[in-house]
Amino acid sequence: MGEERARLALIARRFGGVGELARAVGLSDNAIYKWLAGRGQPSLASAIAIARAAGVSLEWLAGGRARTAEGLRGQPPSDADHIKLPRGEVRLGSKRGGRLRTPQIVDVISFAPRWLQSRLTVDPERLILMEVSGDAMEPTLRHGDLALADLRENHASVDGLYVLRQNGALAVKRLQRSGVGARLIVRSDNSAYPPIEIPAAQIKIVGRVIWMGKAL
Repeated sequence: MGEERARLALIARRFGGVGELARAVGLSDNAIYKWLAGRGQPSLASAIAIARAAGVSLEWLAGGRARTAEGLRGQPPSDADHIKLPRGEVRLGSKRGGRLRTPQIVDVISFAPRWLQSRLTVDPERLILMEVSGDAMEPTLRHGDLALADLRENHASVDGLYVLRQNGALAVKRLQRSGVGARLIVRSDNSAYPPIEIPAAQIKIVGRVIWMGKAL
């Protein structure tokens, strides 16, 4: 927590003070002073706004894992050191897959390629970062939470969380092989939504969820 405050203080100094940072991200001076004093933490939306305005990754701001020591010496990691994920549109690989356009795809978080490859063992160029909509996956994922999906895994080879295309929008669902032919059980973690079992060929899988970002 202390290191997170130190990184926030560093960003404020680079902006010329708390007031200038607050105006740049549309927050109140009092909110930032409160976080600097250790009284509470920024919401996910506020942290994203601060990281984006400062040109640093949310990972660095919240956890300091991306070149932490260099950042605390006065030079936060630059965008050139990170993978920026697509905003609004993503190419789904094959020509048949085409492009997917939706405001749920965001680029407000950048990731260090070394971290992606060492911790998640993924190809940074084949990822999509999306914002979850609705309450179907509560409590695992709530409205506004973030899901990072590997576009290479567009078939349900294992049970797990997947990003699906449904009527032009994106939805995170839990897929489970039914054991009855080429069929899958589509589940929501919210018990208010009953599971359905349908042929796998009817499910449009964008990718498998490999990381989640959410407020606690």
